[in-house]
Amino acid sequence: IEAALKTHSSKGVKAIADLILNPPQPPRKKPVDFLTRNEKRLFKRGEAIYKELCYACHGSDGKGLQMEGAPRGVTLAPPFAGSETLLGHPDAPILVVLHGLTGPVKGKKYEAQMVPMASNDDQWIASVLTYIRNSFGNRAPGISPRQVRTVRRQFAKRTAPWTVEELKAAAPMPIPNRKSWGLSASHRKENAKNAVDGNLNSRFDTGKPQVPGMWFTVDLKKEQLVGGLRLDSAKSRNDYPRGYEIAFSNDGRTWSEPVAAGKGTTTMTEIFFKPRKTRHIRITQTGSVSGLFWSIHEMEIYRHPVSVPATAYVKKLKTSSEFE
Repeated sequence: IEAALKTHSSKGVKAIADLILNPPQPPRKKPVDFLTRNEKRLFKRGEAIYKELCYACHGSDGKGLQMEGAPRGVTLAPPFAGSETLLGHPDAPILVVLHGLTGPVKGKKYEAQMVPMASNDDQWIASVLTYIRNSFGNRAPGISPRQVRTVRRQFAKRTAPWTVEELKAAAPMPIPNRKSWGLSASHRKENAKNAVDGNLNSRFDTGKPQVPGMWFTVDLKKEQLVGGLRLDSAKSRNDYPRGYEIAFSNDGRTWSEPVAAGKGTTTMTEIFFKPRKTRHIRITQTGSVSGLFWSIHEMEIYRHPVSVPATAYVKKLKTSSEFE
């Protein structure tokens, strides 16, 4: 290669030889700003794990490793960028890493099956998922070892890899058809629809600094079993709620006692609670901060899965998969 670089007459050969000998170095990945200090530690450990193991199928850029001799775009494994399973409720990606994934993804088959990684400890799994959820153009809250431990115990009897269909039945998933929801707010309700339009560049905001009593309501149009939600203040990074309470209603007039309460601390506020059926959800802002609005660039509400029979979690595949 060095000889070709020095003596070959073809400029193309010289250019390729130079790239081989002096490959471009990508900029060092930095944890995204909204991660907590502990999540940033997990991110850094996860980066090392990914470079040692995951890149072999998913590629150094997270787009999936190009298969040798195959048409361009045919990769060993699915891409990570924008993955709904990866970026949604934390239970779903945790289950995939614990038990593996088999079968088509979005109708596309891949040569490399995601193998179970449950032999690794909770911190290892939390680290690699926190890194992947915040790399390759992704952004999502970090995953904690405690969350991994909870899911591991809940699905301890699971022995077979998941299919996408099984995963959607077992893990909380974002409620679809957000644009059909009825939305209202105590302030600037005409902009409430911006919280569910799929565009991080638009937002709902109160137009006034945060004070207790500001509220945002959602009518899901039908009763759902709800177990959590996510508020993303995105580019308005400091406009997260300084405090919050979540209440439910069946008629939109009479509201329950708070099913969850707490404080926002970063750009993304994830709120989980004991699943309950409801049609209407009210988020009340309970804190105060000078000079900062309450903003929601995007909101997801998680539908909790209906109870699945235990046998479904230990069911063996009757026939060998195409990967076997």
